Amino acid sequence: MNELRKLMVYLKPYLPLLAVSLVLLALVSALEGLIMMLIEPIFNSVLAQHTALSGAAAKFQFLYDWFDLRGPDIYLKVALGILILTFLKCVCLYFADYATIYTGQKIIQHVRNDLFDHIVRQSTLFFARHSTGKLTSRIVNDVDKIQETVSRSLADFARQVLTMVAFVVLLFYIDPYLAGATLVVGPVVAGITSFLGRRIKGYGWHSQEHMAEMTNMLQETMSGHRVVQGFGMEAGESLRFRRMTDGLLRFNLKAGRIVSINPPLMELIGVLIFVPFLVYAHFRIQAGALTVGAFAVFLTSLVRLYDPVRRISRMHLGFQQTFASVDRIFEVLEEDERVAERSDAAELPPMRRDIVFDHVSFHYERPGDEPVPVLEAIDLRVPRGEVLAIVGSSGAGKSTLANLIPRFFDPTGGAIRIDGVDLRDVRLDSLRRQIAIVTQETFLFNDTVRNNLSYGSGDVSADRLEAAARAALAHDFIVKMPQGYDTIIGERGARLSGGERQRLAIARALLRDAPLLVLDEATSSLDSESESLVQQALANLMQNRTTFVIAHRLSTVRNAGRIIVLDRGRIVETGTHDELLALGAVYKKLHDIQFRNEA
Repeated sequence: MNELRKLMVYLKPYLPLLAVSLVLLALVSALEGLIMMLIEPIFNSVLAQHTALSGAAAKFQFLYDWFDLRGPDIYLKVALGILILTFLKCVCLYFADYATIYTGQKIIQHVRNDLFDHIVRQSTLFFARHSTGKLTSRIVNDVDKIQETVSRSLADFARQVLTMVAFVVLLFYIDPYLAGATLVVGPVVAGITSFLGRRIKGYGWHSQEHMAEMTNMLQETMSGHRVVQGFGMEAGESLRFRRMTDGLLRFNLKAGRIVSINPPLMELIGVLIFVPFLVYAHFRIQAGALTVGAFAVFLTSLVRLYDPVRRISRMHLGFQQTFASVDRIFEVLEEDERVAERSDAAELPPMRRDIVFDHVSFHYERPGDEPVPVLEAIDLRVPRGEVLAIVGSSGAGKSTLANLIPRFFDPTGGAIRIDGVDLRDVRLDSLRRQIAIVTQETFLFNDTVRNNLSYGSGDVSADRLEAAARAALAHDFIVKMPQGYDTIIGERGARLSGGERQRLAIARALLRDAPLLVLDEATSSLDSESESLVQQALANLMQNRTTFVIAHRLSTVRNAGRIIVLDRGRIVETGTHDELLALGAVYKKLHDIQFRNEA
């Protein structure tokens, strides 16, 4: 029941509506019981052609009074009574079902929105630990798993429980001794259902885990289809996918066996108690404690009771599979690795003087292992308007240093300050509004050129959009597209070349008009011609901006105002291109290796 307590946060706003739905469902159950009781006048008065009431039949006297069940037209009155009660039941059932479906759909919407909001605000470290496919599976597959339960099964479950209660009350009302003897098997049914439910919950959890792995594999294979085909791994990936579907099938079949065995078990138990029930009922009728009409109502109610019991038992198994998905969803919601924003965080004014790294360190945390040092004792001051290049071998900490500026994660030691203000003391949105980022792996959305360029900049006029595209040397190729700025560019900009994608990213950064610019290996994956165009666009972008250039190609940082060299997470050299070459240390070594390889 812990899963229900977790969902109560989402249920609370709709409790009044659920209360109305439960009242209506209670009316449905009461009306169904009354319809069942109208069987008694049919047997005792219509079929037996008498209206004398004695013994147990006296309990049905109120029906004769309510519906005036006397005279030769009694059968018409019984039929009319059944028709009226059934109509009222259907009206109540419609509004009760719709209220529950509305509540369930709203709850699902809130869960899915909260899950997305929670994930999208997590730090870079969170995404390093969780694959995209598995997170997608939580939002799509796991939420879908609970959608049917909370939108439809919940209403059906409430109805079946209330119907079962109504029939149990009716059985005890007619003959408490016969009812007690018949329902003694109830604890056995509950025990079997509980046991099967625990088994199926475990299978449901494993099934959803396999589904998450399969979603992750699909995402990887489709995104990397060129690598798959280039290395001739189509058959290998198909085999890997088949193994995943085999695992999913195995757990689904185990769950299916439990679901399938439940109805026959319930039916067998029902038949086993039916024979002693008939013997005892015969004894009660012979003793005059039960009329034929009352027995007919009792027997029909008992048969009708089997349906809600069977369905509740089956729904309980379905709920256990749903609870496994609830656990998986809240597992993510309860894991919070967002960059903390203080409650009293202030607005960061536009940068005027400098950005300072004050003895900054950063260590990656590995569960169950020692922290991995990435940056150590970084002391650095970058005046407003300076172009600072950061170079070093792979793994030296270049990108980590850049990622600390927009607070994708915080330093584990020291502080970063803009104009003397610690970045941890300002609002994240006010900080990130002052930063534009262009990375090596340019991310573009499957949307129009116009929407990709204006992403994060709000409403942008056509003139300003075109000016940014011209400055990024992108306007000419954009207007040659089928719909110009309204052309859909495909997933991740798949319909564009690498240089075109990069120039769109530069135009997007220009539109943001931020005083701080981070260029993370922005030209490292381009050919010489594309690099030349992108370098011109970057020159336009860097004008009057404080720029951090993380570069692998040293040819791209020759004109930087200052270059710092990182080695094993520390700044080991600082100077201009010529000064560092003359120093003859780490930078010269990197320079000689790179240009020797290029030669």
